[in-house]
Amino acid sequence: MNDKQLPPMYSLTAIGVATFLGSALAAGYMLASNYAALGQRRMGIYTVWGSIALVIGFVFLPPQFVTGVTTAIVVLIAQVVLVLLIANQLQGAMFTSFEEMGGNYHPMRRAVWVGIAASLVLTVFWVMISIMFGLGAAPAATP
Repeated sequence: MNDKQLPPMYSLTAIGVATFLGSALAAGYMLASNYAALGQRRMGIYTVWGSIALVIGFVFLPPQFVTGVTTAIVVLIAQVVLVLLIANQLQGAMFTSFEEMGGNYHPMRRAVWVGIAASLVLTVFWVMISIMFGLGAAPAATP
C-alpha cells in the first residue's frame, strides 16, 4: 500500500495541540476522525463519547480544586497529558504502522482550527447553560 491509498490522519502532536486549545472535545473529534479514516467508525463513536465524558469531568471539578489561574493551568496541562496518554494507548500502534507505510498527517494548522472550533463550541454551550440556569448572575440588589 502506498501513501496515495492511505487517508491522512491526525498525529499525536496535533492531538496534543488541539487538546490544549480546545479540550478533550477536540481530541475526541480527531481520534474519531482517525478511526473513521481507517474504517473503524464504531471505535470513533466510543472515542467521541469518552471525550465528552472527560470534558464533563473536568468542567464539573469541585470548585475547591480550581481556585486560581495557576490551578486552572495545572488542570489544563493535566487534561492534555491524560488525553495524550489515552490517545497513545488507543492509537499508538496505528501511528507507528501509518508512518511505516508512508502515510501523511493532516497539517498542524488544521489541528489548530479543530482546537479553536472545539473551544468555541464549549464556550457557546457554557454561555447557553449559564443563561438557562442563571449561573454566575449577580445577586439582586436589596433596597
